Amino acid sequence: MKSRAYVDALEVSERPHKAWRIQDKPHHEADDELPTLTYGPFVGRIEPSAHTPSPQQFMQGTTAPGAQGPVTFRTFTGSERSGTWPPDCSGARGGDVVLMSGNLWLKLSVDRGVTFTDLDFTKLFAADTTYGGWAGDQVVIYVPSIDCFVLYVQSYAPKSGTRKNQNVVKLALASPADLIKHKGGKAAWGRQWNFTSDTFGLGATWLDFPDLSYGQNYLFVNTNLIAGTSRKLFWELPLADLAAGRSLSFLFAVLTDSVGSPIQNISGDDSYFAGHINNSTMRIFHSRGGDPNYDWRDRNLANWPMTTDNDIVSAAPDWKDWVSEDHRIIGATRRRNELWFAWSASTGDGGGGGFKFPHAHVQIAKFDLTQDYKLLEQTQVWNPDHAYCYPSLTTNADDEVGISLAWGGGGKYYGSHAVGILGDFVVWYGEASDETSLRQAQDDDGNLLTNPDGTPLMYSRWGDYVHVRLAHPDRRFFSAFGYAVHKDPAGERMQFLYVEFGRQALPYPGLR
Repeated sequence: MKSRAYVDALEVSERPHKAWRIQDKPHHEADDELPTLTYGPFVGRIEPSAHTPSPQQFMQGTTAPGAQGPVTFRTFTGSERSGTWPPDCSGARGGDVVLMSGNLWLKLSVDRGVTFTDLDFTKLFAADTTYGGWAGDQVVIYVPSIDCFVLYVQSYAPKSGTRKNQNVVKLALASPADLIKHKGGKAAWGRQWNFTSDTFGLGATWLDFPDLSYGQNYLFVNTNLIAGTSRKLFWELPLADLAAGRSLSFLFAVLTDSVGSPIQNISGDDSYFAGHINNSTMRIFHSRGGDPNYDWRDRNLANWPMTTDNDIVSAAPDWKDWVSEDHRIIGATRRRNELWFAWSASTGDGGGGGFKFPHAHVQIAKFDLTQDYKLLEQTQVWNPDHAYCYPSLTTNADDEVGISLAWGGGGKYYGSHAVGILGDFVVWYGEASDETSLRQAQDDDGNLLTNPDGTPLMYSRWGDYVHVRLAHPDRRFFSAFGYAVHKDPAGERMQFLYVEFGRQALPYPGLR
């Protein structure tokens, strides 16, 4: 049963507000305190799908045919920006406007992603002084039915005081026309709402790792809940009220047995998401926007390889672990009557023998809605020489499933971004990393930490997510967001990447 909550629309002044400083608090996966998975009952051994070769560099010329034909690349742009760590790239396209985000920055393009300008987050949104200050985990999506970009951003949770382990998240809307008119400035973002731990009656629990999707009449929001027992929160916001900038009355629910999983499996206002019970059981949830009830069912999988410490490992050429990822379901989409869920898995077998995957890889489970959620297929994106992980999925107008993901490791490759169309058994990249991203660890007060021998205590991590969206209004094409890490005399240099790809033939020279 869902509960009902209410939030007021914020009064947003277009006048400049007091400047504030973004806090840089390097985030490690251990900070999430997520529950670990256990090995489930033996269901069956995995029969691996054909391996996906090492990614191909699409900037070197025409791409080779995949299963359905060559993949074409319409736009590829690299743009630098400093920010907090890890980057966690998101974004969306709506017409000529592309909005790209990370921790804690925004970039705006008004020429379909050919060029980007930086937007100053501290000038767009006033500082959070009640909780721990704005942190990041930004997610951006474009909702065509209301012709608006939706931006989600969360704050840190204080470690002490009356707001200990609580935080606030902000939703803000801007239309492409307003972003062009106001050059992405504060005046474009006049529709805003804040949701706090108290909004949902959570007590000393904070919201982390969000995602957004939309249906016919609702925006679907979900996030993990951290502190004590990790849980999942989802809520459903009426699109008409969002578009009008009105205060919101809405339904939400807290789940005690699911973390991860974006809500991208939408048909009308029916949404689907999932979580692992163990490495052979997945719990699939269904919710209809506006309905006070939701439902779920458990379905078996072939036992897949997992870790028991939430730390998938893959070694870059410098032998640093570039991944530092867990098994949350972070890719989801609906293709006709099929639900697809994707997640990062580890090396080895699933505990029952059989094929041993040599590196971290992506598992994909497909279920048939017309056959009571019957498991249709369990496939993988894997390679004998390196890792694939961090999958994000979406389905285009031609019922093709696009993927945005990371690849690297095997002692040969640094963690980099790639894209592709599933079923082709090939993925593509535009720019590869030549360094592992590192940050020095800090305590709760921001003091830098060292090892017992006095050397800096360094974190290595690729991030939490990258995203793939539809390149509206041309829903045959995909928009993807990622990054590369490069060596620099002053330290590492982040190159944030935007790429549009699809099947359709393009006039010479193709890329713009």
